[in-house]
Amino acid sequence: MTAEDGADLLALRCDAVADLTNAALSDLLEYVAPDLIYVVREASDVRVVSRLRRAFDGPVVAATGPADVRLETVAGVSFAFASAISLLEDPSDAAGNADTCDPWDAEFVVCDDIAPTTDPVALEATLAGSDTLARCRSQASEPTTFLTGALEASYDHVWTATVDGDPVRLPVRGVAPLRRSGTAELACLTCDWSGSAAVSSVPADRFGLRALAGVGPTTAERLRANGYDTRAAVADAAAAELRSIGGIGDSTAREIVHSARALAASRVVRRTDEPVPPAAESATPLFVDIETDGLQPTIIWLIGVYDPERDAYVDFVDTEPSRDDPGAATREFVSWLAAEYDDPSLIAWNGHDFDYEHLERFIARYAPEYHQYWTENVYRYDLYDWAVRRDNAVLPGRTNRLEDVAAALGCERSGPAAALDGKSLAERIRRLLEDSGGTDSDASARAIDWAAARGYCEADVRELAAVADAIAAAEPATGSDRTTGGETTQTGLADF
Repeated sequence: MTAEDGADLLALRCDAVADLTNAALSDLLEYVAPDLIYVVREASDVRVVSRLRRAFDGPVVAATGPADVRLETVAGVSFAFASAISLLEDPSDAAGNADTCDPWDAEFVVCDDIAPTTDPVALEATLAGSDTLARCRSQASEPTTFLTGALEASYDHVWTATVDGDPVRLPVRGVAPLRRSGTAELACLTCDWSGSAAVSSVPADRFGLRALAGVGPTTAERLRANGYDTRAAVADAAAAELRSIGGIGDSTAREIVHSARALAASRVVRRTDEPVPPAAESATPLFVDIETDGLQPTIIWLIGVYDPERDAYVDFVDTEPSRDDPGAATREFVSWLAAEYDDPSLIAWNGHDFDYEHLERFIARYAPEYHQYWTENVYRYDLYDWAVRRDNAVLPGRTNRLEDVAAALGCERSGPAAALDGKSLAERIRRLLEDSGGTDSDASARAIDWAAARGYCEADVRELAAVADAIAAAEPATGSDRTTGGETTQTGLADF
């Protein structure tokens, strides 16, 4: 990754990757392409750390290493790894590290001692070591973001401590793998020089042969035992050949072959010839994405739209969001849509379960004069629903998340948008709404780079358009490769 885009940090627990074969571990490192690896303290295993160091040509830092502060700079971003909070106050006290660099020169400080604790009597939460962090942070010239393996990568919170009567903000992000459906999801953080970090994740069991849909540990062993050691070998096979392997039936064989071909060639595999939305030839597709303050939004603060026929992107952003008027961006969007398009066809990713559901609610409440136009004139299609839920296409991502599919098709994000993710943006908007009118409102507003946020939303809709083009260009399956109904690809909440 370039200095403009930021640095990619792969954070993992040893037990999440301990069972990976050497081929699967190499696949993981090739897929994530990290600039450095951080092994969190919990469940640390020196054998796994040693394997990582042998397999990865870059820095591998383990939280259970010697008592010191280690500074690593990659892709123009600096990370200070501390084995204890106390070392951050005076890093020269670290054993054998008297000449260590000042950790406060780094954009990110990583220490697994950083964790919240709760007083069960007072029901109050405090941040371990916050006084030390605040004292040191107040002396630094540049903002610092704290990363900790004691918390999952979904954790994103700004703590506040006081130094000499002045408040000091302590942004803390977790980096430990997420736990979803019993499988650890490895955390991949794209960190930039401003302290922003975009978190993505990938299930630890989707590498090597197990990256293929329908392939678990037992099936992977059966494939290897029959000479199918790689995904490329499986992709070259016919479904009938896999059916000859015990335990693999007709539908599973087709599922495995389609998945292998999608991943091996980084392409979409169409399983039917059903028309790709929008079905009407005269329809003008408009790709749309919304940004909110969470999965149960109280505000829609950004709506982005891409018109591929005009190659034009337009967005509607509320840079002064408030709970008093959460529908400002929605009103601007639907007013523009009605003026520009008589019968537009909107396309979203998982739109029926999120974008359209909440746009419908916000239009009905905050722009009721456009509600009839919205319900009667605006066609709404969900490309994820068409491809995955209806089993019409197999996508080349390790998950069916839009950014994973787009990246597999060659659409890589760059610039400030690469260091953002939807959850982080939602959290910042939520903090801004909570701080509105308070002492931290200006600081919360400054924490949002509005230009980068708009770039992030634009990247989303352009990626969606690229995925739609790839699906439309894919040749429908024929003969025995065609879907016969009743089959489903890997899907679930982890896909979003």
